[in-house]
Amino acid sequence: MDDDQYFSKYDAFLLETLEQHHVPGASIAIVDGDSTWVKGYGIARYPDVKVTSGTLFNAASMTKAFVAASVSLLVDDLSFPDVQWTTPVSKLLPDDFVLSDARYTEAVTIEDILSHRSGLPDHDDACMGIDAKTPDTVESVTRKLRHLPLSAPLRSKFQYCNMMFAVGVHLIEKLTCTRMVDWLRNRIWTPLKMNSTYFLMDDIIEHKVIDQLAKGYGWDKEEETIFEIPWPVQPEGAGAGEINSTAADYASFLRCMIDKSAPFSAAGHEELVKPRTIMGTEPNPSWSPTLYALGWNIETYHGEKIIGHSGGTSGFECQMMFLPGKKWGVVIFTNSIDASPAIEKICWTLIDDLLKIPRERRFDWDEEAAKNSREYEEGDMTTEKLYPKIPEPRFPATLPLEAYAGEYADEGYGTLKVEWKNQKLFIDCMDRTWRHVMTFEHVSGEFFALEKRDVDQRWKDKLRAEFRLNAEGTVSQLGVDLVSELDGAMIWFQRIVSDEKKDVSAA
Repeated sequence: MDDDQYFSKYDAFLLETLEQHHVPGASIAIVDGDSTWVKGYGIARYPDVKVTSGTLFNAASMTKAFVAASVSLLVDDLSFPDVQWTTPVSKLLPDDFVLSDARYTEAVTIEDILSHRSGLPDHDDACMGIDAKTPDTVESVTRKLRHLPLSAPLRSKFQYCNMMFAVGVHLIEKLTCTRMVDWLRNRIWTPLKMNSTYFLMDDIIEHKVIDQLAKGYGWDKEEETIFEIPWPVQPEGAGAGEINSTAADYASFLRCMIDKSAPFSAAGHEELVKPRTIMGTEPNPSWSPTLYALGWNIETYHGEKIIGHSGGTSGFECQMMFLPGKKWGVVIFTNSIDASPAIEKICWTLIDDLLKIPRERRFDWDEEAAKNSREYEEGDMTTEKLYPKIPEPRFPATLPLEAYAGEYADEGYGTLKVEWKNQKLFIDCMDRTWRHVMTFEHVSGEFFALEKRDVDQRWKDKLRAEFRLNAEGTVSQLGVDLVSELDGAMIWFQRIVSDEKKDVSAA
């Protein structure tokens, strides 16, 4: 059966769903027994470059499964006897892997960092991007962990943490004395004939395939138009993301996982999909709670085990899933940051058809998308939500607002430069992995609301911020509620006095 013959019964549904959610293009692959079908839909690059089976998309967090798979090869390799899933990372990276609590440093294992249960929350905004004065690398990200607060007891809670997968890449490169891209290509991609898969932008440039890249897009609700998003180049986040590939190549990876075949051992396959922690999803009559293994989600749907992982980054969203009991899998790549509702509807419709779920027992994904959209808009953070008990009349700031301008530094998060612009306090964070700017709104006394705006993806959020004054009456600290998992605890930046100014972004 050719690709068109397989997909023809879904063409109208797929195109309608993509259009419904303003997704310019998608590439979909189906693995079914011994057969694989791949087809592209829509636009890869406006105005008229269409998606084909060879179009390259950003795999985002679908990279994580390859980091875990790479470690499984080390676990099986007798040349690395100290590398076991339960080996403390600090035993292998004693100088680099240090956490803010010595007990965690000694106890956090390889499987902990690859299953989001290390106790470290998301600290993405501590990472310095390619536009920074001193950009981060996977090594500097690893060394930065010692300055970042933990937020949960070890192995007690699922907390998604991209930085730990950068640690995974640093671990592999350090132990093997091999670049991660070479390790992936020689040990995994070439054996699986994944010849259109690349790691980091340098790899794409080296192989001269930049013209095969899809461009990323978003949907501006107010303007009712699609806008282009710059391709995310984030080498400091290698491992958390940074694989670029095709649906056809990822289908080869799914087939390997379904068949439990080389280059991974039987033991490796078992460990990669063995649940390590509970993600906390609410169960319903059709779904089990979702568990997390090593770079894979595990759930049960109508009695059938489903293993998968999603991905999302600036301009791209994707999903891979496979049902080992049915020897069936699906992978979908899109070039839109708004594609999640479309991806869910497409993947679960295909699975419902595979399992022959009656119409009356199927989940209504359109209703779910509408509900999520309403909740997202209603959940927009406001100053009143941040500070529900603002005094009336409000207290004035102790000092003129321009007196709060200056440079503030934290060993983990580097330097924030607060500027006085257009009668407002402002921070330019375009040097971060996720490029953004922040504008202060005075609330009362030394308390502020901080509007955070992602420059590339055009989303906004509001955070709490607070200044502290010293006994001399000058500003000494800036606190920002940057990490939601810290339950209100702020990251405190110390003001740099004029004769001590220095950039600590690489601390």
